[in-house]
Amino acid sequence: MDAVAFRKTQRDDLPAILEIERLSFPSPWNLHTFISVLYDKDSYNLTVWCDGEIRGYCFTLVMRKMVHLLNLAVHPDCRRRGIARSLLEEIISFARSSNKSYVFLEVRKSNRIAQSLYASMGFSHAFTWRRYYTDTGEDAYIMVKKIERIGE
Repeated sequence: MDAVAFRKTQRDDLPAILEIERLSFPSPWNLHTFISVLYDKDSYNLTVWCDGEIRGYCFTLVMRKMVHLLNLAVHPDCRRRGIARSLLEEIISFARSSNKSYVFLEVRKSNRIAQSLYASMGFSHAFTWRRYYTDTGEDAYIMVKKIERIGE
């Protein structure tokens, strides 16, 4: 596998992102949702390129004191190679450089692999939203990472 490269997400990335999304989630986002976030003035979104192809992505909304991680996925053929971790590192670095205090996200209660990754990156379970996912009625764990500023 070649080196991983990040760039801000562009509209031309969306067909590949939609395919990864479809392969990754039981209720994938649709094109309209991706476009809505992509063009939101408060969004910060990254696409991961590897071997000349889009292999992952991350969509966020930037709020007053925090960054809300909305969606992160890696192509199934490229998982467990550190791509999701690298995406998270990029988002955390962005939050720090933007003087944000927290990054937070929702994750399915059943998604132990993602929870483990997030915990290894310093996210902790803050609370649970009951029946958050409308497709299955599954609970969502809200996980939060406090952003330490250099010198703190």
